[in-house]
Amino acid sequence: MAKGKLPGKNLGLLSLSPKGLSAAFIFAAEQAGYAQHLALQAEAWRLFVSRLAVGLIDFLAAPESLQAPAPDCPAATAPLSQDIPDAFGREAAQLFRHEALPFADFFALLKCLRRTVLNDPSLLSELQPDCSLFFDRLETAAASQWLKEEASAAQHRLREAKLFILNEKKRYAVIFHRMAEPACIVDQQGCLLDVNAAFADFFKAPGETLLGKPCALLFGPEACKACLLEKNLAEHGSFANIEVALPVAGEIRTVLISGSSLGRVRGVPGGIVILQDVSAQRRIAQALRESEDQFRSLVENVPDVTWRADAEGNLVYVSPNVRRICGYEPDELLGQSRFGRVHPEDVAEVRKRYGLLFAKDREFSLRYRLRHKNGKWLWVHDRARAIGDYANGVFADITKLQKMEKELQEYRDWLEDLVDERAQEVKAVNAQLLLEVAERQQAQQELERLAASLRRSNAELEQFAHVASHDMKEPLLLIVAFAERLLARWPEKFEGKAGEYFGRILKAARQLQELVDDILQLSKVRSCERPFGMVVLDDLLREVMGDFEERIRQAQGNVGVGTLAAIEGDRSQLRQLFQNLIANALKYRQADLPPMVEVKGRKLPGKIYEITVQDNGIGFEEKHAERIFQPFVRLHGRHEYEGTGIGLATCEKIVARHGGRITVKSSPGEGSIFIIQLPLVQRKRK
Repeated sequence: MAKGKLPGKNLGLLSLSPKGLSAAFIFAAEQAGYAQHLALQAEAWRLFVSRLAVGLIDFLAAPESLQAPAPDCPAATAPLSQDIPDAFGREAAQLFRHEALPFADFFALLKCLRRTVLNDPSLLSELQPDCSLFFDRLETAAASQWLKEEASAAQHRLREAKLFILNEKKRYAVIFHRMAEPACIVDQQGCLLDVNAAFADFFKAPGETLLGKPCALLFGPEACKACLLEKNLAEHGSFANIEVALPVAGEIRTVLISGSSLGRVRGVPGGIVILQDVSAQRRIAQALRESEDQFRSLVENVPDVTWRADAEGNLVYVSPNVRRICGYEPDELLGQSRFGRVHPEDVAEVRKRYGLLFAKDREFSLRYRLRHKNGKWLWVHDRARAIGDYANGVFADITKLQKMEKELQEYRDWLEDLVDERAQEVKAVNAQLLLEVAERQQAQQELERLAASLRRSNAELEQFAHVASHDMKEPLLLIVAFAERLLARWPEKFEGKAGEYFGRILKAARQLQELVDDILQLSKVRSCERPFGMVVLDDLLREVMGDFEERIRQAQGNVGVGTLAAIEGDRSQLRQLFQNLIANALKYRQADLPPMVEVKGRKLPGKIYEITVQDNGIGFEEKHAERIFQPFVRLHGRHEYEGTGIGLATCEKIVARHGGRITVKSSPGEGSIFIIQLPLVQRKRK
């Protein structure tokens, strides 16, 4: 048939609108069992078939020379009509290729479309070869395009798989080397191929020195045998949590060994072995078991009955002591209500208090009667605490105690009656006591009057001592001055006995002068009271040390002073205090030892500051510790040590004025320690 002019009546389905071919194809595909595949892209198939119908008409209408290329015509110069089925084939593959439509079903749908066109009885037989050629080229192009896209997708998946494997290897390496548990890679013979840092730390050896060594050398043959390491690796198996004891650096560690085959590692069959050190857990578990055994032994040996019950009062545990106290075997009571053997008169209160124990966490401590197995009633004291859904308690047999308390109550009642009988007698005694109190009040008032009189007398005595001492100073000064002038002017007249007598006069006068000065100093402690202020003891001691510098040097001694605090007090009197104590220490030194004095201080509770002055002098017996603070008391004669016996009495008065106390500890030949305790801040005085 000549091409270029096709009568419409001879085109069959193609002579209808493109929608007619689409409807026929869809009907044929559904009849062939491909409805589910068409439903995925039904609209796309309709549009594709409609456009294909138009393209087929154009292909059939082309001149015959344009439909089939000459055998020697290259593909690049093929007629344009040849591109129509190729284009539709490529488009079909690109349009309908997806995961839900396999290639076989796709190709079957193309065959179904082919049959729909070629089996049309109204299609001229002359057009069937060209239609077959059209569909051959379409199917070839579709298959080629489908294969090309499948190959491209396969290449893409292969690249992604390789990248995934590479990333997995990197991730494995990072995970392996950062694992907290010791782990190693071994070959089929059990030799180490790689170890992580935790493995090297566990065996206390550098990782590189462990590579190549057999596992049996590190784990021991028994451990390898226990986990069947070589067998599991050979059979590509695995094992988990095999508990073994490993010798590590001189100690036995309990570990759980787990492992699995990894296939080929570095070209040889291998696997991974992971260790979990459970030594600490096993020690804790052992200690817990021992603790539980001890607790069980304690509970079972305590003299009372321990019990445990749920919120309903059903017993879940009773200690064996219930046999001794109540006569029941523990198994007889388990699962039974703890209220079933309570006295009927007490059970309501017991139930109420037990309920409040769980509802409001009230304390359960109650005395009630409990039936013994022999039928007698026991008095028990029951105590319990709720922990979660259970109560833990203990009860003791107080039957004897209850009897004693009853007897005690009867005795108490008798005593109350006796007290009532004696009440009248007490009233009479009270009246007598009131008279005695009045007399004592009068005596107290008299005592206060005498104390006030004594204070006035003491003040007058101090004033007298001050005035007398002051008035005596001038005559003494004249006696000493004129005696010294006589000796200086006429020395030849005072030779022999006269000179000796004159020397004694001077010595006695000077001693009297010293005594007068000390008495004046003692009287000034209270008569010349100055206001208190803050005194830096470090500065004060430096001044005192300056006064004694020459005397210390001559005695070849040493006075050590520690760091002292600042306190509130009278500066001049505190200076006199330290002067007297240090002078005392330098005076009463041992003949064969240079004097050593140490002054230290420390704070005591209650805002008290303690100062100690310690020396290595001759010391004294402690029975004289209180006497030495009395005026004019001397433990040694004047021919041994100079002094008036006033210095320490002055120290005691200064410390007393500051609201403190002074004591001394001493032993003959071992020195003395004077202890002064003064308040850091003085109380305000009226």
